Amino acid sequence: MLDRLSHCLEKASPARLRISIPVGVILSLIGLVLAIPGTNLPIEGSVYDFMLERRSRSTPIEPTIPIVIIAIDDLSLNNPRQSHPEFFSPGVYSHILEALVLGGAKGVAILRNLPSNESRYYNVTEEARWFQEVGKAQKRGVEIIYGFRWLADRPIRPAPKFMEIMGYDKLGFVNLYPDRDGRIRSQRLIIKNPNPPETQGTDGANGALGGDYYALAYLAAQALDPSVTVLQDKLYVDYRGSFVKFSFADIFTKAVDGEVDFFRRHFEGALVLIGATNSVNVDAYPTPLSGYDQSTYGLELIPAVEIQANAIQTMLTHRRLRDPGLGTIWFFFLGLAFLALAPLIASRPKTSYPWPWLPTALTLAYPLAAYLAFWGFVYLPVVPGLVLLLLAQGVYWGLRLWETQQVQAASRQALDLYLDPALSVRIIEDPKILTRRGEQREVTVYFTDLVGFTSMAENMDTEKVVALLNRYYETMTEAIEERGGFVDKFVGDAVMAFWGAPNDEAKHAILACQAALRQKELLESLNQELAAEGLPALSALTGLNTGPVIAGNIGGKRHKNYTVLGDTVNLASRLVAVNKIFHTAILVSEATKLLAEKEIFFRTLDLVKVPGRQKSLKIFEVIAEKDRLDPLVAQAIGFFERALKHYWKQDFTGALTRLEAALKVRPGDLPSRLFVERCRQYIVNPPKTWSGVTVLDLRKTHVGEETAT
Repeated sequence: MLDRLSHCLEKASPARLRISIPVGVILSLIGLVLAIPGTNLPIEGSVYDFMLERRSRSTPIEPTIPIVIIAIDDLSLNNPRQSHPEFFSPGVYSHILEALVLGGAKGVAILRNLPSNESRYYNVTEEARWFQEVGKAQKRGVEIIYGFRWLADRPIRPAPKFMEIMGYDKLGFVNLYPDRDGRIRSQRLIIKNPNPPETQGTDGANGALGGDYYALAYLAAQALDPSVTVLQDKLYVDYRGSFVKFSFADIFTKAVDGEVDFFRRHFEGALVLIGATNSVNVDAYPTPLSGYDQSTYGLELIPAVEIQANAIQTMLTHRRLRDPGLGTIWFFFLGLAFLALAPLIASRPKTSYPWPWLPTALTLAYPLAAYLAFWGFVYLPVVPGLVLLLLAQGVYWGLRLWETQQVQAASRQALDLYLDPALSVRIIEDPKILTRRGEQREVTVYFTDLVGFTSMAENMDTEKVVALLNRYYETMTEAIEERGGFVDKFVGDAVMAFWGAPNDEAKHAILACQAALRQKELLESLNQELAAEGLPALSALTGLNTGPVIAGNIGGKRHKNYTVLGDTVNLASRLVAVNKIFHTAILVSEATKLLAEKEIFFRTLDLVKVPGRQKSLKIFEVIAEKDRLDPLVAQAIGFFERALKHYWKQDFTGALTRLEAALKVRPGDLPSRLFVERCRQYIVNPPKTWSGVTVLDLRKTHVGEETAT
């Protein structure tokens, strides 16, 4: 696959590269912007919590150095032996520190400030004893770490005398920084000193001489394991539940009572954290593992001392989650974006895309890959990466859709020059239509033909003939396609069309009649233009018939035509010539009239027999749409149709009377004049046999007989 990708990239289109490169860069920057807040992004935080919970439950650990918490709980605050203010004095801590050192503790971290001798709550003697116990602990290798807090932009540190004796490198901040949803997911390890003092301390560490401040958790872990270093400013805490805890009041009592064995059993080799867990303490936060607390109707709050213990344990067990950093993440997202866009980069316009599955596969695989990386203690932002891939997939499929539409539009434009637009649309949407067999449909077939065009063309230049014919075809096509018809073919100066195929259309007969009427209007406008140009006028005759046909692709392997076949087509074609006999322009069969008479006004014209058909049939003239019908025309048609009933009954005198009434209303009605002549002829010479059927051979017409002579 890599060889194929390399080969495709060598032949990649410059146009595609111009699109893909800036899009890839933009997508990677979008992912980077989303990754900057990290777990502070609410959705990302929830995903992080899910992965951490699964890993914590599935991979139990045994800490190399036990961590024990001495909790300043509610019992400690209410104990008479530690009543305020003595509870906060260094003397109380001196007893506990002495007992812990004798018990073999490896280190002690105090998550609070100890007051200096400037305080009014205790005397110099207690302070001296505290320093004495600290010195003893240091000689025996017991690390003493104590904390301070940042308030706004400055640290609240102990008195300078404390810092000089205890050491600047033993002072760490205990602030915790929750994410937007209030959960503590990470511990900040370094704070830059915003206002470095000009002269302070001697070693330049932890704020002295302008140095940085370190977290108490880091200082405690580093003191017990020198291999622990600050890999990154942020430490993602690998939460492992609760720790062994003792009440500060109980520990103080046992320390005063000298129960060394107790301290050896529980504190030997351990790191001891002293911090508040009482109900007065507000230094408590939810963590990724916090559940719902029914007593408070909220998330379970974990005291800061336990969170610090988890942070220390994370560093001591070397289970840190490595954050690649924004620079690495950006390059990673950039590569991910280009990989998702590879099908665009490696393909040329108007060609098929390689690996169309790749963007979707990457989108589905990335969350799983990030989850597995999390188990390997590498943190890949899940939501930003997923958003990037979804956007890349959207760009990929959007560009594919746009190019497909462009190709289809170009194909349709080309096909429309040779095919009816309805068929070209169906071919583009479903190319298999070209290989389908025929199907039976009910359609309305439309034929129209120019009168006398052949003789007219003999007296014109070839170019003028073609130009005139094209203008006529354009006029006819416009009338047909306005009403959703399918233009089948142009044969000489004739046009064939139909409604009801290839697309289904319930009103095919009505639309066909409307198109024929519209064709008359457009042809009148065209004739006005031709007259202005000194060209002869055109006259067209139209025949419509409705019925079953075989519709499908007809032709050879290399050339096919979508058309309709059957007797319905033949009759529509023959009705065109019948117009010449009755001096009409648009004739339809009875089947068409029955389907369209709700909206179209017809005139019953005659009962005829055409060549090739044994049975006679009624034919009808299309007059107008009912909402556009002239009342005088309707009145004249009424006289004509009443006359026709007398005519069929061989009452030629009664028919003549009504025909003459029709001509008074509409003097220019040629079919009425035709039947006047017939009636006068039959009054003088009555027919020997009579059926009322006009037998047509389209060259010679015989009236009143069943068979042609």
